[in-house]
Amino acid sequence: MRYPFFCCLLFVIAIAAGGCRALLQPKIDAETAYANKQYSTAAELLQTDYESTSDLVGKSGLAYKIGECYRLANRTDAAETWYAKALEFSTDPLVNFRYAQMLKANGKYNEAINLFKEYMLNNPADRARGAEQMQGCRQALEWLKKPSSYRLENMQGLNSTASDFSPVVYEGDKIVFTSDRETATGDKRYGWTGQKFADLFIAQPQAKGMYANPALFGDSINTPYNEGTVSFSSDYRIAYFTACGSEGEKDDFCQIYTSYRQAGGKWHLPEKVDLFDNDTTNVGQPCLSPDGTQLYFSSDAPGGFGNKDIYIVTKMADGFWSDPENLGPEINTAGYEGFPYIGTDGKFYFASDGFLGMGGLDIFAAERRGKKWVNAQNLQSPVNSAADDFGIAFEPLLRPELIDSVEAILWFSSSRKGGKGSDDIYRAAQLTPQKTPPPPDTTTLVQKTTPTPSVVYWLEGRVSQKTFNTPDDPNSGIKSSIPVPDAIVQVLGLSTESRISKRLITTEKGEFELQLEEDTDYKLTASQAGFFTKSDNATTRGRSAVGRDTVKIYAEITLDKIYKRKEIVLENIYYDLDKADIRDDAKPTLDKLAVLLKENPNIKIELGSHTDSRGSDSYNLKLSQARAQSAVNYLAQQGVEAMRLAARGYGETQLVNRCSNNVSCSESEHQQNRRTTFKVVGE
Repeated sequence: MRYPFFCCLLFVIAIAAGGCRALLQPKIDAETAYANKQYSTAAELLQTDYESTSDLVGKSGLAYKIGECYRLANRTDAAETWYAKALEFSTDPLVNFRYAQMLKANGKYNEAINLFKEYMLNNPADRARGAEQMQGCRQALEWLKKPSSYRLENMQGLNSTASDFSPVVYEGDKIVFTSDRETATGDKRYGWTGQKFADLFIAQPQAKGMYANPALFGDSINTPYNEGTVSFSSDYRIAYFTACGSEGEKDDFCQIYTSYRQAGGKWHLPEKVDLFDNDTTNVGQPCLSPDGTQLYFSSDAPGGFGNKDIYIVTKMADGFWSDPENLGPEINTAGYEGFPYIGTDGKFYFASDGFLGMGGLDIFAAERRGKKWVNAQNLQSPVNSAADDFGIAFEPLLRPELIDSVEAILWFSSSRKGGKGSDDIYRAAQLTPQKTPPPPDTTTLVQKTTPTPSVVYWLEGRVSQKTFNTPDDPNSGIKSSIPVPDAIVQVLGLSTESRISKRLITTEKGEFELQLEEDTDYKLTASQAGFFTKSDNATTRGRSAVGRDTVKIYAEITLDKIYKRKEIVLENIYYDLDKADIRDDAKPTLDKLAVLLKENPNIKIELGSHTDSRGSDSYNLKLSQARAQSAVNYLAQQGVEAMRLAARGYGETQLVNRCSNNVSCSESEHQQNRRTTFKVVGE
């Protein structure tokens, strides 16, 4: 039961997208249940509708909605079943894509590859999405063939039929974890899952390193709502944890709380840790550094790279925490990042679905380079799986019988098949590599040959941004371009056989490079916080290698800065006299805007239309509104969601020069006022 935690209200994994509500609403209908993220309830209601209709097309639509409910509730087996039913009488390519996603999430990689390949061939405009998913399946199959040296065991004594996750070691040998099992505090149910609200639990060690009989942790931390994902100071006297939910109908965002253990062993009443200047940002999954001076956490704060990002704060001399600092593009992606942890090996561990992985969330390890965490590496199979794997922690090597055979013991959570519940706790022993004698030297027995040189296709690129004659005024004319450092560049091979899916970070000069495959088309996507994401194409097809051992391909992507609520003039959009129809010579500009909006699906814009002062004020206002609406309609026809577009006619109310009513002006001066603009109004 991963994404009920990851993507929405429940703090423990998702850090809530909008808060927790206390109780299910009575007599709820399917649409309302879905809108309230009560997906289990919505699925049951929709299945009643499915059984009562005989219309095959209608059944297909209902089956798809049911599949969506189960996907969002992270019941991937049920989602797979219902998407398969929807596919029988549906021509919507998204049904194909969702079905393939669930096959991948259920570890059916070969079947998923075939469906993603079919999706690519039937949807050339969206080849990149299918290619990326297909390459993730291929990578997973390779990792399964060569698993890393970990021996896994399901911690049966800790797990239940509910969700059990985020284990941490407490006082050297105890385990504290999060669970929504039936013995959690209170009798309330969480609308998303239908389960109890989560609490912290503790288990004592038994014989041979086993654990059993978990009990509620602390006497003042758990409430009838959500608590979990805890981190302790090195002396176990201070706890940081996430909590959200309260009485009443308001939405409660998830926050980090802290408590300290008093002399008698009881925990003090928790206090909220103020990390942002508002209570409408979700924060959670704290990780305190071993020396207690830094706190890592996950948040959906504005200005990040994606769904949830990992941040860090540092304790200052006055005892307060510094302003949050995003860990940057080496760690954070357009996807979900969470569950930070500093391992005893000095590496930084976290969970992500934004890097190339095996399915849902995978666990990654990054290394320290200067002040940054870089080079995030997937822990691969068997630690990672097609399901969600997250919430890692290390156990001290205290058992003498393990010293010679085990390098490290780590704990983590997983929703993989074979467990007792939706999320289970696992322990993994990293085995010490066995030393083997080197192979005999046979070089004298092999005839030396000169290898045939192969051709190398080398991509060299640069990401830049425009500067303007008047700083921060995009309407003042372009002055020059400057590099964009630390931009993310995703290079994706679009061939069904390509293995290239690489995430690069630009240098201080905005540069990036990568070796490519021959005879392949590529999509390059560049992004940086505060800029519109933009894409470009590159290819090695038809690139002659005669007489050369290296063929260089050059690419430059120029990013446009996002100026919120500042009007930007769209050039070359003209209308016939007294008409609002989109002319053919205006379509190329609007087509480019449509591409930009599709590559930035969270952006909402306003299309504005302005007239000159000739004609009555009321007529110009009406005409400009019609023209703005025509531009919005055109963008919607190109596939941009209408809900992201607003039309606004300004008439002659915002002239840019002196040419108001009864002022004699040249035609070129009037033309300056006849303009179409757009501005970002929200995300």
